[in-house]
Amino acid sequence: MRQPYLNLIPEAHKLVLARERMFYFVHTIVGILVVALAANSILLILARFILVDYANQLKDDTSLVSVRHSSLHKEVQRINRALSDTAQVQANFVKYSDLLSDVAVLLGNGVTIDFLHVNTDANTLRVTGTAQNREALVRAQDALKSLPGVVSLDSPLENFLERENISFRFNAVLLDNIYHNPPAE
Repeated sequence: MRQPYLNLIPEAHKLVLARERMFYFVHTIVGILVVALAANSILLILARFILVDYANQLKDDTSLVSVRHSSLHKEVQRINRALSDTAQVQANFVKYSDLLSDVAVLLGNGVTIDFLHVNTDANTLRVTGTAQNREALVRAQDALKSLPGVVSLDSPLENFLERENISFRFNAVLLDNIYHNPPAE
């Protein structure tokens, strides 16, 4: 037999309790859905990485289609790497032969260059050498000043103290990228 049960809670509280039960039920359902969606998202992201890796592997592994195409594909990749390396070297190439020929032609007889240093980062040129006499040294100084890429030339006063067998040193500032190889078109 069933015992009668006596509920002495007022109707307003019964309504509040019913709403709370409904809220906890909906809250639990939403929480379960959020956890399920998060788990599905993680699984989908992992599946995407696996599929991308597999697609790249299929693309690279052309031996499944034809061995002839596989060797051709590898050869094309090797040539592309070589071209990329060559382009990188070419971009940093400085044509020093133009500078050396310009300096050698302009200096002429009576001047011997012992040391020539070009700093392409700072765009500077340093020349040391020996001149037979003061006139040859002045010609060399004028010739270096007349080079097309020279912005300024510094010559210490000690270069002109002796009359013969003069050890000299010149420092020059060059135009930006004057001797860089122009980009290929």
